[in-house]
Amino acid sequence: MNNIALHSLFTRIDTHTMHIEKLIRQAAKKRFSDYGYSKTTMSEIAADTDMSVGNLYRHFKNKEALLLACLKHAIQNKLDAGIEAAKDCDSALKALEAFALARLRIGHAEFTDTRHLYDLMEIIHKQHRNVLLDYEQKAIDALTIILERGVAQGEFFISDSSQTAYDIYQAMMRYNHPVALKNNPLKLLEEDLKRLLQLVYQGIKK
Repeated sequence: MNNIALHSLFTRIDTHTMHIEKLIRQAAKKRFSDYGYSKTTMSEIAADTDMSVGNLYRHFKNKEALLLACLKHAIQNKLDAGIEAAKDCDSALKALEAFALARLRIGHAEFTDTRHLYDLMEIIHKQHRNVLLDYEQKAIDALTIILERGVAQGEFFISDSSQTAYDIYQAMMRYNHPVALKNNPLKLLEEDLKRLLQLVYQGIKK
């Protein structure tokens, strides 16, 4: 078998593995949400995905690894949505709003129907806080890029874009917090966030 054929074979294997792991994550997420982490078993997740328990363990070594995979996928998806929404905006102000609103909408859809939210939050904060902090910094870095663009284009007057990005991220915490997202209608949160962003703009506009 030549190198091209091998590459094609490995690509198909990787694509199949990614598809299987996506199905597993979806089944696990539903179980964790509906029944709680502690009451969910790997056997139940395997049954939900029509595979053997042994096959499930080939993809994820244990339930905690599966929870971590679900967490990383969810927060990466949220970050990517914000970056993608901001990418094609014709001004930094619009990019800032697009970034924030896209993340809000993804988060709201993620947590609205999560019955065992507090259970999951407690476990994640105890065992995987470092992952949350890592992605928090990535979101702040994305905001920094948007602010630097605004400074370069003459829209914003900011002496320290990184610090301002951190401050804006903290100010928007309510619109990223699972409890607030679960307990408030999306339209209300969107309106509140837009007002907050207008206040931010008044403080950084040139």
